[in-house]
Amino acid sequence: MKEKELKMQVILHKNNEGNNAITSVANGYNIKKIQSQLDGVLVDSLDNINIEYINAYDIEDNSINLNLNKVKDLKVQKIREERDNAFIEFDKRFDIAFKDDEDLTELKQERIKLKNAPEVALSTIKDYDSFDDILNLTLKDLI
Repeated sequence: MKEKELKMQVILHKNNEGNNAITSVANGYNIKKIQSQLDGVLVDSLDNINIEYINAYDIEDNSINLNLNKVKDLKVQKIREERDNAFIEFDKRFDIAFKDDEDLTELKQERIKLKNAPEVALSTIKDYDSFDDILNLTLKDLI
């Protein structure tokens, strides 16, 4: 016996905190009513939404638009978080080099690059006009 495939429809909307959210609605429910209650936009497919950058979408007049300025802000935030995590490994290497009385010149330069990475990211992507270009920027590109 074949199981019925449960298809879901998706609505992009603002949650109570003002962030974008996705609500999946199973077929058979009144999607238009739910969409109206959520004041959201029916999305054809989750393939059309980059979940990692969900808050970069503007929801207006029953349509969604990707706001590249918000994408840039979110990317700089992600670079900052990645940089903070990289400092953990860096500090271990620095401590070992310091204890071994090694030359710290290159490590000090690397530390400055890590420290400045979010600002460099911001100045690097300010003129980007492509979502893909922004997404492809990595911490390694900046240090």
